Amino acid sequence: MRVQGEIVFRFLDEDVAAPARLLRALAPETCSAVWDVLPASGLARHGIYSGSEVYLILPALLTARREHATTIVGAGDVGFLTVEKGSGYGIEEAYSEVCWFYDLDATPSMPEGPIAVNVFARLHDAGAFLTVCRRMRLEGAKRLEIARA
Repeated sequence: MRVQGEIVFRFLDEDVAAPARLLRALAPETCSAVWDVLPASGLARHGIYSGSEVYLILPALLTARREHATTIVGAGDVGFLTVEKGSGYGIEEAYSEVCWFYDLDATPSMPEGPIAVNVFARLHDAGAFLTVCRRMRLEGAKRLEIARA
């Protein structure tokens, strides 16, 4: 399927959403892999080790090579990562996740330290959405859907 230009992140119980532009020129394989599994929904959680990060584990294990991978992220960046079983502390099963960053203090990390993510999209018009992300440190997990725009 041809990958289009945007995806939408929506907190289902908050009635708050934000679009994200896909960075197809920088991460074409990642954009395609994520696009193909959408819509995806579940509990979004605040990153324990990463600072201002929220993530959603995807329903399928995806294989996308490292592209536009970095540990240096900014507010509004959207990343992708597949974590292999046994690759770090407490990782009993492989999984793929989409993660996004809502403030200046984020560094994608696992217990062993920083880990590069494929930055494949950028949130925009996301003020209310990012406010909900900030509240998650105290309020906990929230139901979220990522869909094609």
